Amino acid sequence: MSLSSRRLWNWIAIVLIAAFFGGLCTLVFSKLSPGWNWSKPWDYRGLLLSGWWCTLILSLGSLVGSLLVGVLLMLGQRSPLPAVKWTCRIFLEFVRDTPLLVQLLVGYFMIFAPLMSRSLESIGWNDKLVIGMILLSLFQGAYLGEILRGGVESIPRTQWESARAVGFNRGQVYRHVIFPQALRRVLPAIAGQFVSLIKDSSLLSVIGVQEFAYQARVYTSRTYGGLEAYVPLAIGYLVLTAPIAFLAHRLERRFRDET
Repeated sequence: MSLSSRRLWNWIAIVLIAAFFGGLCTLVFSKLSPGWNWSKPWDYRGLLLSGWWCTLILSLGSLVGSLLVGVLLMLGQRSPLPAVKWTCRIFLEFVRDTPLLVQLLVGYFMIFAPLMSRSLESIGWNDKLVIGMILLSLFQGAYLGEILRGGVESIPRTQWESARAVGFNRGQVYRHVIFPQALRRVLPAIAGQFVSLIKDSSLLSVIGVQEFAYQARVYTSRTYGGLEAYVPLAIGYLVLTAPIAFLAHRLERRFRDET
């Protein structure tokens, strides 16, 4: 197929796809029109926006925390000490084999809240938000630790031996040789995990964190109109997750071009 014909068929595909989704949206919105009132979410925009900002802060803090937990768990599984190695392994299996909802309820009400709530409130911090970050970081960090371990162990043994032959210590081997290569191999999985983290933050409403989904439910309980909250809710999460996916694709392309 020539370049001109490929472009023609591409434009035809664009028109057909746009027509399909345009018709589908028109049909859906026409069916919902009797109960659709955009003045309601606009009146409650402050409520929804505060939930979105809470989700943004929660996601950023949990991203950093999960990376730290993931790296520590990866290093712990590669520790020469059996006690450290098996402690990390047992923690990983517990987190991966139990639902996040159960971990949030047990972790908050039985572990972290009795130990941390008063001290956090005394310095003016939102205890539910901080504890929610910790719990989400531990949950996602377990998955990241396993992803990173797989990436590190996929590097050929000759790379380790060559790095030690030129005088690198253990930390330098990881920093300059192993991590850069492992990151290229596991970048799609890490990006997917970060996107999952942002979406999983909606479950923190069960411990009282007033994030985006929590405020959307508050809106529906006050106005008895949930339809208007679902579209901003979907768009709000898309605004948070789309940049991560875009950045991951750019980095993948960059790494591929470098090789």
